Amino acid sequence: MSSATPPRPWRRRLLRWLLGVLGLLSVLLAIATVNMLATRSQQVQVDGFEPLRIDEVQAVDRLSEAIRIQTISPQDPASFDPAPFIAFHQLLERSFPLVHAQLEREIVSDYSLMYRWPGADPSAAPIILAAHMDVVPADDPSAWSHPPFAAEQAEGFMWGRGTMDDKGALMAILEATEAMLAAGITPPRTVYLCFGHDEELTGSGAAAMAKLLHARGVEAEFLLDEGTGITVGMFPAVEQPVALIGLSEKGSATIELLVELEGGHSSAPPDQTAIGILAAAVARVEAQQLPGSLDGPFRQTLDTLGPEMHGPLKLVATNLWLFAPVMTRALLASSTTASSVRTTTAVTVIEGGVKANVLPPRARALVNHRINAGDTVERVVAHVREAVDDPRVQVTLVVGNEVPRISDAQAPGFSTIARAVREVNPEVLVAPGLFVAATDARHYVGVAKQVYRLSAFFITKQDVPRYHGVDERLSLEHYAGMIQFYGRILQAS
Repeated sequence: MSSATPPRPWRRRLLRWLLGVLGLLSVLLAIATVNMLATRSQQVQVDGFEPLRIDEVQAVDRLSEAIRIQTISPQDPASFDPAPFIAFHQLLERSFPLVHAQLEREIVSDYSLMYRWPGADPSAAPIILAAHMDVVPADDPSAWSHPPFAAEQAEGFMWGRGTMDDKGALMAILEATEAMLAAGITPPRTVYLCFGHDEELTGSGAAAMAKLLHARGVEAEFLLDEGTGITVGMFPAVEQPVALIGLSEKGSATIELLVELEGGHSSAPPDQTAIGILAAAVARVEAQQLPGSLDGPFRQTLDTLGPEMHGPLKLVATNLWLFAPVMTRALLASSTTASSVRTTTAVTVIEGGVKANVLPPRARALVNHRINAGDTVERVVAHVREAVDDPRVQVTLVVGNEVPRISDAQAPGFSTIARAVREVNPEVLVAPGLFVAATDARHYVGVAKQVYRLSAFFITKQDVPRYHGVDERLSLEHYAGMIQFYGRILQAS
């Protein structure tokens, strides 16, 4: 006869533990599934609207003229040329006669423009629409499919520097304003239009306008400036286009890594030259990225878009209390989305060496960080020092800007912008977010209760390098939609 050997005590304990873990996982999965099924869309429901009467052909012609004027903010401010900015002012006067006849206009800080449009209700807090007239240089015009300042139209687009960043928005705002004036429509609130001339440098024009408004006691209900475009196919597990209204923008920190050694002849080199030491430090900084986090506005992005997702990520996004680490890893896996959840690190400048047979006495690199909500300039500098971990490398903060105040996604201004987006583009999903670049908007936090950022044209992943890059372009169809978008905001109560 034979009999089964009874399980040993440790095996029984292990079996009970495994069954307990499986039971707990089953309960958690059941709760997560119920949560997912219970979530409902948070998108604002909209009806049709009466569009402004716009001559789209003439509007495009006026935009073409604006793009041809080379209002460049040069890398060296000493090379600034005022003539194109004066020509741009004159173009606006010719293009929008009612705006210049009926609105109050001031020239601020020599070249920035501020307009005031009194609203129907003087007691209501005003709104501010901001944009900038300057553009970055086009360093290699031969690399463009169409000359960067020719404003050529092809394939349904206008090609040229400033179409996306940011003359398209500036001209669309004025087109909507001119159309409302022609139709005899008065905005319910007083409106300020603030157009900076040097956003691509320091934003001193916007800072001066904000200071002027503050001195006059202006407290706006909200400000809207440029931001992320309406993205197509860029948000994971979401099929519809997505408009992320920036509640804030990333801060920034540019850090210098400097190595200084005794020079000499290359025939008797040390084990490491200044360049070698610097290169090793740069490699360590790139290898030790700052960690990702869902804290801040991007958590609100996921909370809002979670119900719109499909597949496994919907379960994850609607249960971040359980799956936040999983979602963070998924977003960090793609360069397109990683910038949404971490402070980024970019080595942008490296200098060193003068001759092939001379030991470099000095080697220098600049590392640019765009700071995520929850991080600070101080923390980023400390992280870089720890990553470099070499006393031969001097780590110095060159310039730093903290993350501006985060605005409220529940405030009326956010609803106004979200409704305007969906009235003009009903297929678009709207959510709060964090803009990953810097804008003039940061200068206005002292004069507006809420500060938001959004560019109302559609972009794909392929369009992202066009910002400050080659072949910047704007869809003519989308430009017409931008005009209507600003018209809806101007008419909202």
